[in-house]
Amino acid sequence: MNDIIKRAIDQIRTSVPETEKLTDDFLHGIVAYKYFYNDGIFDKADFKNSYVDGANDGGIDLISVEENDLDKSLVLIQSKNVQDINSKDDIKDVFTKMSQTVSDFKNEKVGNYNDRLRRIYREKYDDASDDSNFGIKLALFLGFDKPQDYKDRIQNHLNKVESLQDFELLIFYQNEILQQIESYDEEQIFVDYGKVEIFKDHGAIENGDNGLLVNISAISLRKLYDKYKDDGLFEQNFRYFIRNKKIDDQINESLKKKRDKFWFLNNGIIIGCKEFDRDGDNIKLTDFSIVNGCQTTTIIGSYKGGNEDLDFPIPCKIVKPDREGEEYFNQFISEIAEASNSQKPISDRDLKSNLPEQRSLQRMLKQDEPKIYLEIKRGEGILKKRNLENWQKIKNDQLGQLILACCLQQPGTARSAKRKIFADKSTYNRVFKRTQDKSTIVDLLKLSALYDTFVSSSNFSETLSNVSKNGKFAILGVICFLIKNKRKLTNINLDSTTQDWVSDVTSDNIDRELLRPDRPDDFEKILNSVFNQVIRTLSTLYESRGDLETSVTNFFKTDKKYHSIILERIKTEFILDDYEYDKLSEKLNLIFK
Repeated sequence: MNDIIKRAIDQIRTSVPETEKLTDDFLHGIVAYKYFYNDGIFDKADFKNSYVDGANDGGIDLISVEENDLDKSLVLIQSKNVQDINSKDDIKDVFTKMSQTVSDFKNEKVGNYNDRLRRIYREKYDDASDDSNFGIKLALFLGFDKPQDYKDRIQNHLNKVESLQDFELLIFYQNEILQQIESYDEEQIFVDYGKVEIFKDHGAIENGDNGLLVNISAISLRKLYDKYKDDGLFEQNFRYFIRNKKIDDQINESLKKKRDKFWFLNNGIIIGCKEFDRDGDNIKLTDFSIVNGCQTTTIIGSYKGGNEDLDFPIPCKIVKPDREGEEYFNQFISEIAEASNSQKPISDRDLKSNLPEQRSLQRMLKQDEPKIYLEIKRGEGILKKRNLENWQKIKNDQLGQLILACCLQQPGTARSAKRKIFADKSTYNRVFKRTQDKSTIVDLLKLSALYDTFVSSSNFSETLSNVSKNGKFAILGVICFLIKNKRKLTNINLDSTTQDWVSDVTSDNIDRELLRPDRPDDFEKILNSVFNQVIRTLSTLYESRGDLETSVTNFFKTDKKYHSIILERIKTEFILDDYEYDKLSEKLNLIFK
């Protein structure tokens, strides 16, 4: 077993007494749950409310609810801490057993399942199923690695299993588990050097040479904020200041009327650093960051009340690791940040926010005109910039959705599994480690904004409106599919099947400008006509499928359905029909390169 995973297992066994007698094989699944679905946290309560492994467990080890900006899902987890699996049918059997358990619960055939599974399944299901985009994910975590062609064969094999079509199937191999664990310990940016003033006469509490609890000056903290708020002061907090009106109002009220009671009303801050040194009324800090207290620091730093010059003490814990080494330091700070911020969920997007490709993309997009401001960390404030068109400001998860839906032709994943963009290594690499072309991104953002404007101003019927809203990524995907065909990047003919051309369609081969620089002045009217045509075609297709589709949401939920049903209809009606193709091409040629 890998040393990193072994350490994670031992940490769980030490911190949660209920797991002490469980074997490493059992705890392998708990590690997966902790780092993939529980923000790097696992305690007694998690064990009692997620762990179902044992006799009559329906092939399920743990159950989680995953929530993101788009949907809420029930996640059933199975772990196989083995060196290899004999055949692809063995993997299929893992998923079909879990799917049978779902079917049994749906049909109330649960008498043979253990009480723990029955209780936790029902609790988690009730929590997740009230979401309009509710889905069930089956996740398998494996203790070995395989090359990509092996993974692709497994996935293709699973795609053919009819009983699994309603589930999102996730397989995570050992290298992906390692990356997820290590992502919590990625090296971050710090403030090289700074100092805070303390109330020396208030005394201090020391924890050897590695911990210090003091009262620092609020004005001194504001000076740190002014100097370093954009230069590493909050990097270890995983996210910048995110407004919470209730909490913000309480802090502001304390600053305005209760400065003398602030010490009693606020938990204070934690500063993590490589080194600190007491020097009279000051604490000198080396390579430091505020790992908890971003909210407090930001509000104090930006306070504009009439009594802003009135100083007061703030409790501050200053900590440094008890031994040297960069890896140990990163792990130490990460653990402090995770523990002290446990009440605020840390998303996969947060954990990727400091990776080099994120910062590089952010810099590239804002260098030259037109400037694009990319938010890679929640709360950066980029989306509040003025004097910019809305399309010039975007979050990295939203950009990831557009790249995935349009360039990579996976609109189902983009819409229904946005978290996968950051949580799944393969998807993340395809989206963010590709060769990024700014002109392509600019036109994708413009195209998305033009679509939103068209939909918001259209007087559609209920079904058309539903299709236009829920099918945005599929519709933009269709537009880019038509652009790929126009550029002869696909090989489509009367005899070709979906399997023949889907690899071309999903290839990352669309680059440079999408929109013609010499497009006519009324191009938006022409583009709206294309939007309208695609929306109405997909609406008709949806209605024609009758009972095969339970909702518009489900119609746009998977990439497989997009490729095999939606693009097949687009191919038949718009590409292989010469008359319709000529009419559509006339429009496309006026707008797109």
